[in-house]
Amino acid sequence: MNAPAPRFQEPERHGIGFYVSVVSIIAIAIAGFLYTLPLISFQGASVTFVLGLLALVPVVLLLVLIRWIDQWEPEPRWLYVVAFAWGAGVSTLQSILGNQRFQEIIDGRIELDTYQQAALPVVVGAPLVEEAFKGIGVLLIFFVFSRYFNGAVDGIVYGMLIGLGFAFTENIFYFGEFYDQLGTVFQARAIENPFVHPLSTALTGAGVGFASQARSWFSVIPMFSIGYAGAVILHGLHNFSAIQDMGSAQRLAYQLPVYAAAVILICYLRVRERRRVLDALAEYAQAGWITGNEMAMIQSVANREAAVRWAGERVGRSGGNPNDGIRAMRRFQEELLDLANTRVRVLHRGTVNRPEVRVEEARRLELLRQLREVLTGFAVQPAGTYGY
Repeated sequence: MNAPAPRFQEPERHGIGFYVSVVSIIAIAIAGFLYTLPLISFQGASVTFVLGLLALVPVVLLLVLIRWIDQWEPEPRWLYVVAFAWGAGVSTLQSILGNQRFQEIIDGRIELDTYQQAALPVVVGAPLVEEAFKGIGVLLIFFVFSRYFNGAVDGIVYGMLIGLGFAFTENIFYFGEFYDQLGTVFQARAIENPFVHPLSTALTGAGVGFASQARSWFSVIPMFSIGYAGAVILHGLHNFSAIQDMGSAQRLAYQLPVYAAAVILICYLRVRERRRVLDALAEYAQAGWITGNEMAMIQSVANREAAVRWAGERVGRSGGNPNDGIRAMRRFQEELLDLANTRVRVLHRGTVNRPEVRVEEARRLELLRQLREVLTGFAVQPAGTYGY
């Protein structure tokens, strides 16, 4: 006979070291941004503050796009903050120093003519330096927060967020430097072409994302290099177009193929990774660990939200706290996706039968069972031996 389920007490997701890492990275990034701000401010504190608000306009618009890309399996909000902060505070400061060093090297080359001395730092130096320091942020997330790095789509999201943070700080600089042409500069950077940094670093992120599911961690080195090379080329092509004195229509025609290719690639990767996750969950469903209703629930964002509402109402009708049901269902959905992503990863790496992997799988399945008790209102017995 089923016994009433206990009051929901959500298990801790991470240890103290995890949160120390998050806070430390964000703190370092904020310090970097505050150190950078005086270096890029030309109009005084009050005007710079207004320019910062203007620089937030493309940030808000692109966050909507990034959230759409990340919609089916969203990353934690705090990781959005980590990635954006790294781009805005660390990558920009290091890039200023790196670009200055590259300029010093070019200035010492007497064999270069005037055009080459002006063009090389823009077309070659800036892409090499800036994409390197943005790419380090992608690697940092990959190694420190590997649980939340589950493929190319995740890499694209992190890369775009880092690039977006970088573009935010850089826009403050350009808005201030060309303050007498603010309207023209705002139109060019914030409206017509806010994508160069997010899309470039997205290529680095995609490369690292592919490595996240490879057999060996060492594959991150060549995959990062390939993604970084693509980021440098894309960034360099954009900067080359900027010094050619193209009109708005010409630049749009020049960049349109890149945008079209990016949309096609992102859509393909979203469908591909969604299929892999659902295939992994189907294996658990066949083994009896996941019900048909749970499989249907996880298929779409709309189904998940409907399930969250149902859980709150269900627990409330049974005399419990509706918030318990809502929190339990959201955690249940997160754990389902995490379970599937972990299985996809260990299958690709060939480590699915290692004892430590089986122990972790059993822990996740047990947590799902406990969450299910809260959602159904009854104690649920395990279907059988964990693993298969």
